[in-house]
Amino acid sequence: MLTSRHLTEWVSARYGPRHADRRIRDLGFAWSVDTQPDAYHDGDTSAMTYGNGPDIVVKRTGAVWQFGSSPMMLPLYEARTEEELRRSMAKLMPGADLDRPRETVQTSAPAPILAPTPTPTPTPTPTPTPTTAPASPVPPITTAAPPMVGAPGTVPPPTGVFGAPYEPTPPPGPAPAAAPVPPAPAPAAAAPTAAHAPAVGPEFAAADTKNAVLVDPQGVCFDQEGRHAAFAWPEIRTVHHTVRGTCLMVGVVHANGAFYECRVSAKRQARVREWSTHLPQVLAFYLAGRPA
Repeated sequence: MLTSRHLTEWVSARYGPRHADRRIRDLGFAWSVDTQPDAYHDGDTSAMTYGNGPDIVVKRTGAVWQFGSSPMMLPLYEARTEEELRRSMAKLMPGADLDRPRETVQTSAPAPILAPTPTPTPTPTPTPTPTTAPASPVPPITTAAPPMVGAPGTVPPPTGVFGAPYEPTPPPGPAPAAAPVPPAPAPAAAAPTAAHAPAVGPEFAAADTKNAVLVDPQGVCFDQEGRHAAFAWPEIRTVHHTVRGTCLMVGVVHANGAFYECRVSAKRQARVREWSTHLPQVLAFYLAGRPA
């Protein structure tokens, strides 16, 4: 079983130690590891890299999987058991070998490093002198045995479930005589309440022949070659965007830490400038008050 200590050491070696703990998210059967650079975690949103998703590290085996940032991979990052992950992989990646992950994190503890036993220094042969004096005896050199190192185990605290107290219902008494009730006047047409009023807010839409991005009061929608993925605002942590040439790249950071992206190409530079001007205004309306 892979421990959190071994995972932290692996994350520190691969992505740097400064944000190692912040990158790790516990999924139950596995860990999700954020792969964005340190500059992004320092607050520079322009440093976000597109195309890479988080690492999924299975606790039981230490297997490391990465499926990219396509929203079509959403079922893989939302799996909550190893069996569910393998079923989703078999469905979405039919040609993949499910027993050959990209990498495997070392799950066994390294052997303890013991201090070497010092080697006795040979006694030099004394140089003869005119006066013969008996050589003083050299005491034997003894070495102490290396100390033994051990690590105590830990016991998880117990858990419990508590229910609400039961209150008996008093027996019914005799019903009082009902007084006549005058007929009520016909109610006037009620105005729509806030709960039933339609959601209002600005919208953004960008599309090419294959892909499309829509931002509206319900959330963010990606459409890639006819495959649809929708993210509601409560499950969105934040949204990023950038421009590469005449291509607009929009990325959604899910509440579970996964990152999904969609790219839309414009034939004219003026169109992509229009998109990149309008989109920040719409996102600012829905993401106001959230951390970047």
